[in-house]
Amino acid sequence: MDSFLPLLTLLCLKDFCDGVLITQWPKYIASLPGSSVEMHCYQNDTNYDYKYWYRQIKGEIVLVGSYIVTSSSNEKGFENGFEVSSTEKKKWTLKVNVKEGIDAVYLCAASLHSE
Repeated sequence: MDSFLPLLTLLCLKDFCDGVLITQWPKYIASLPGSSVEMHCYQNDTNYDYKYWYRQIKGEIVLVGSYIVTSSSNEKGFENGFEVSSTEKKKWTLKVNVKEGIDAVYLCAASLHSE
């Protein structure tokens, strides 16, 4: 008998914001529950200190977490299984522990200011 294993599928996009190019990769991720995946963003022409990760499900976008200057923080509801990090000023990463129910579009953003 064939059994169905649910997969996490993430869609990542390139985004333009005020003429600033933010490159996000990989474009797609599919992984089994129990594993972890990483998504990355790179701000090509800027050095903004405020870096964010958002999740979009059914048209609703919510903030997952942020990396500001040298510190990361997760929003309420994303404390477990989501890790925002940065190894260099222009690049930041979202690591997600894969489990059922977190299939979504994940988007990154960067800002010169917190507002």
